[in-house]
Amino acid sequence: MQQAEKLSKLKKFLDEHKITDSNFQLRMGANFPIITDLYQQLYADSPYGTQAFQDLLVTLFKRFQERSVYQKERDLDRMAHPNWYSSEKIVGMMLYVDLFNQDFNGLKEKIPYFKDLGINTIHLMPFLDVPEFENDGGYAVRDYRKVNPKFGTMEDFESLVAEFQKNDMNLVMDFVLNHCASEHEWAVEGSKGHPKYKDFFYFFPDRTLPDEYEKTMTEIFPDTAPGNFSYLPESNQWVMSLFYGYQWDLNYKNPMVLVEMIDTMLYWSNKGIDIFRLDAVAFMWKEIGKYNQNLPEVHILLQLFKLCGQIVAPGVAYIAEAIVQPEEIIKYFGEGIAAGDECDIAYNANFMALSWEAMATRSTELIKKSMKAVPVKPRNTTWINYARCHDDIGLGFDDALVKELGLDSLAHRLYILQYFCDGFNGSAALGQRFMTEPETGKARISGSLAALCGLEKAVAENNEREIELAIKRINLQHAIILSLGGLPMIYSGDEIATPNNYDYLNDKSKKYDNRWLHRSPMNWEVVAGLSSSNFVPTQVYNQLKKLIAIRKRTPAFSDDNDLQFLDCANSHLLVYKKTDQHDGIVYVIANFSEFDTVFEKDIFGTNEYTELHDLITDSRVAIHQSTFISAYDVLWLKV
Repeated sequence: MQQAEKLSKLKKFLDEHKITDSNFQLRMGANFPIITDLYQQLYADSPYGTQAFQDLLVTLFKRFQERSVYQKERDLDRMAHPNWYSSEKIVGMMLYVDLFNQDFNGLKEKIPYFKDLGINTIHLMPFLDVPEFENDGGYAVRDYRKVNPKFGTMEDFESLVAEFQKNDMNLVMDFVLNHCASEHEWAVEGSKGHPKYKDFFYFFPDRTLPDEYEKTMTEIFPDTAPGNFSYLPESNQWVMSLFYGYQWDLNYKNPMVLVEMIDTMLYWSNKGIDIFRLDAVAFMWKEIGKYNQNLPEVHILLQLFKLCGQIVAPGVAYIAEAIVQPEEIIKYFGEGIAAGDECDIAYNANFMALSWEAMATRSTELIKKSMKAVPVKPRNTTWINYARCHDDIGLGFDDALVKELGLDSLAHRLYILQYFCDGFNGSAALGQRFMTEPETGKARISGSLAALCGLEKAVAENNEREIELAIKRINLQHAIILSLGGLPMIYSGDEIATPNNYDYLNDKSKKYDNRWLHRSPMNWEVVAGLSSSNFVPTQVYNQLKKLIAIRKRTPAFSDDNDLQFLDCANSHLLVYKKTDQHDGIVYVIANFSEFDTVFEKDIFGTNEYTELHDLITDSRVAIHQSTFISAYDVLWLKV
């Protein structure tokens, strides 16, 4: 479509709907031509294309009109600071509403707890309406416009948002884009042949096409949910269900699905969501004969979500939950002319896994080699840096880089599993294997931060020396994620060294999924005891609180694409440099071993430093030709 024709269509739409708001006109004018082109790439031949596009335009204006004055003012402020989410002052925590403190009202009561620790961004694990039993921990959504009643009412949620806003706190929401519950109205009606909803999913009368799809599809949960299609005996047909049989994949080849989901996103934007975690985005588009992840159409879809969001709610940010190889994940920020116009934030999953690899091997060689191989991301985008989350730890390292270090890829992974799950090579970790491959023995790892760092076992054995080392391992993980630049995300319970939760084995709906090891109820009795200085959780909590406070007053810990990993002859050490916009420099030096060791002066290049200020201890450190650093210690050395 010619540019003049696009502008003519836009003017007609603005005139017909008597749209005079200058901010809406400006943003619509800037994004409309791009949205039109992207939409046409996907839906030029769709029978629903023309009507769905008109519906989309109406949706954008309707949701903009509904947006509150407060939200519109904050949108304008954030437009002036487009990378607000990568500020050194932003620190997040992810949590389950019910496991943290029962419901929305219970969560609201704990705002002082967040503020004491220094947390100002809360990622709520899925809180929408789901079936009672089969719901994949909340990721099988039954109704996108209702909250889970066990968490409270919509009024309770709105009250929580209001309190967050009063306390200058941000709210992150899981937005499940790829699939919905088989009990969703769309799914129920679609399976019956409803004229609108039958094309919201991938239904097939027999196995002919599913078998063709399967030839190039990977299985996500081969142990618990083999295959990518489920048989529906009540309607004698098959439906695509990549994750579980009760989660049916949405068909984004139908533009009506796109419009419904963008409308849903904007609905929640207006409810007060600041950041959307876009779940399972890598799988959103499927083609026969192609791998079912990372297809080019996925990136077009995400750009459409982002551009439409910018028109209505430009102060909202978007996280790509794409746990894929580094060369693929970088694409979720956008490429070429779309660089920075896709997702604002992505999970630094590769670094997370590598940090555990470094802890198991006492060597940072692979993490340094891997980080230097990651392409530079676009300006104003950032990473979520995390040590643990609700999910398992995948060992998705680059085989080629492992081999460059003279290691066998399979043997290396099996060693890491033995270290964290079998107590191998002096390890006190109490992790467990998740989704083991029978042919190779490869697996992912479940377990809490405290368990994987050896604290759970050390406390049980009352081993003072091991307790000390385990606490230092926890502090190391937290010091790293707080200083890399980007959005650090603490997993709820890690701040008080929560051990593994073995009670999940008594719940028949959970006992087959050992990820519930690290999905523990928040222990408020432990929190009540944090005033005791000899209490192990107190040591972990106070050190994390201290690190967060230091981060917030250190501009170099924001993300301005300034992270630089430095060469270091000592393989136990990870060294990197952060620089703020006024040339303030912080060197981070982390010892990933239980050995006291040294770093050489040449890590600072030609800079002849004789003394630097360690932000963590608030003390001066004399820089010698070889300078001491103790076991599992981290230095934040400010120039």
